[in-house]
Amino acid sequence: MRKLIVLLVFAGALVSAKAQILPLDKQRLSALKEAYLHNNEQAVKMVGFYEGMAVKLMKDKAPTVKSKILPPSNDARDYISLSRYWWPDTTKKDGLPYVRHDGKVNPEIDSYMSEKAMVKMANAVDCLSLLYYVTGKSLYAEHCARYLRAWFTDSITGMNPNMTYSQFIPGRTKLRGTGILDARHACRALCMSALIKDYAGWTEHDQTQLTEWGKAFLYWMEHSTQGQMERRAKNNHGLWFDVTHMELLAFLGYENRIREVLRDDFMQKLNNQIAENGSLPQELARTLSLHYSTFVCEASLQASFIAAGIGENLWTMKTASQKSLADVVAFLYPYYKSPEKWTYKQIKKFDAQRATPILLEAGKALGNKNYTKLAYQLGMTDKSALLMPYYDVQISH
Repeated sequence: MRKLIVLLVFAGALVSAKAQILPLDKQRLSALKEAYLHNNEQAVKMVGFYEGMAVKLMKDKAPTVKSKILPPSNDARDYISLSRYWWPDTTKKDGLPYVRHDGKVNPEIDSYMSEKAMVKMANAVDCLSLLYYVTGKSLYAEHCARYLRAWFTDSITGMNPNMTYSQFIPGRTKLRGTGILDARHACRALCMSALIKDYAGWTEHDQTQLTEWGKAFLYWMEHSTQGQMERRAKNNHGLWFDVTHMELLAFLGYENRIREVLRDDFMQKLNNQIAENGSLPQELARTLSLHYSTFVCEASLQASFIAAGIGENLWTMKTASQKSLADVVAFLYPYYKSPEKWTYKQIKKFDAQRATPILLEAGKALGNKNYTKLAYQLGMTDKSALLMPYYDVQISH
């Protein structure tokens, strides 16, 4: 799936004269499509790789929100996931309420099936919608539509538009907003649905139903107690809330509101979270500090694509205190190059390839060839290189 992520980060689509904003780079996917249609060998190989993935996706049953463990509402259409770092309290006979062990994933998470199912749905929509756009083969759009209907709009399996029981903690009844983090997958899928709008099998009724779901979820995000709590989160959660919010607004076509969220919420949070040296103190305090610092960059990368859709360059934008995303990448760069030099707590080995898309986009936006070079060294391949033809750094593989 890592290769899919690389493609998706550097993809996009020109779907109309006034294209819907997507959390992707439009120019790169447009270049891939043109190369593919002209039988470019690299493009054909790249698309072939993803077509191989699509074979399984098209055979698989579309995942739904239903979980082995019912949410407290007893409504199987309510999303539920387990807060991953919470475990039974061994000092209590019934183990309740659960207690937190930061960075250590409770294997019970697999019994709360909604999250894993949502990720699978979103990955399928990414892959199939992009393949439809590039190849024009309706089979991909047909199955993409199948995944979208099963998750969002089917009268029996469709998810209720709320995240009330996301990142649930057994034995605790206090409302928490943290579970809205999971929604980033669903809202990305909503955005990607734009790529199959011209498919004849995607009807006006389909689009209306999906739009109504998006509007209902937007209302819940903006007006629920949990939504307001997560919006105020002072770490990566608050930033991801804004990214998810902007993706949802992009899906619904509310461009002016995207600008408000970007400037009034996202940039203000960056201002508060970035230290003078470019580090992220809230994330450095975690037991997986390099992971969570990178997680902030991943949120910012997604935000940068949405920002580009409204004519803003997030990489060069400055906060009220003259801080920027570029400062964060500059701080992390030497540790992406040599993770063993990271001096903060990181209880699991960090996958340095996660830095690849961050470094590539930072290299492009900031004109820093060192970032681009390191991205190749960390795992860039000739396949993904096709999507960035304007880079002049040549790396042998």
